[in-house]
Amino acid sequence: MTKRPDFTQTMNPLVFKRFYWYQAELRQICLQQGLPTTGTKAELTAYVLALLNGQAPQDIHLVRKRRRKLSPKLTAEHITLDTKLLNSGFALNQEARSFFAHYFGIQKFSFRKSMAIKMRTVERLADTSATVADLIAVLASTSATTKSAEEATYQWNNFVKDFCNDPISKLYTEPLKVAAILWQKVRDSDQPKSYRHALVVKHASELSRFLKPS
Repeated sequence: MTKRPDFTQTMNPLVFKRFYWYQAELRQICLQQGLPTTGTKAELTAYVLALLNGQAPQDIHLVRKRRRKLSPKLTAEHITLDTKLLNSGFALNQEARSFFAHYFGIQKFSFRKSMAIKMRTVERLADTSATVADLIAVLASTSATTKSAEEATYQWNNFVKDFCNDPISKLYTEPLKVAAILWQKVRDSDQPKSYRHALVVKHASELSRFLKPS
C-alpha cells in the first residue's frame, strides 16, 4: 500500500483522487488555497480538483448558492405534490416529515440521502420548477443516486455495512472497532475505499485480540 502524500498545489489530480480526504481536511485545503470553503464534501473535492487541473483560484466559484431564509415556513397541511422546492418555504423539516408520513400512510417518516442530494442539486441549479413530487420520484428510483458524486462520500458507511454483511464479522467481539482498523488501512492508501474479505485475512494477527473466545 502507498501512504497518502501531503497535499501540494502541484499534486497530480489523479493522485489526489486515489486517496481519502476528510471533509475538514478538504475545507482546510480550500482555505489555504483561496477556494470556496462551504459546501458538501463532493463540492469541496470539485474545487480542489479544479485547482489541480490548472484553474486559477479566483476563477473557482461557489457552485451552490445559499438558500434564502424564507418566512413563514410551510406547515404540513399546506404542502402538496405541486409545492415548489425553492422559494415556497419548503424545507426538509418536521413539517415535511409529517406530510410524507401522511402521504405514504405510515406513522413515522425518515428522510433518505437521495432526498437531501436532490434538494442540494435543486439549490445548486436554482431549479424553480422542481416540486415535492420530484422528491417522491427519487425515492422510487435507486438509479437517481447510485452515480451521484455526493453518494460517493458515504464510503465509510458502505465499508461498515459490507464488513458487517461478511459472516467473518460475527467472529469478533467489537466488529465496529475491527471495521475502523481495516478502514484506516485503506483510507490512507491508494487502494479502493471499499471492504474486501482479503483485508481481514491480511490483517488477521492485528485483529486477533478482538476474536470471540472459541
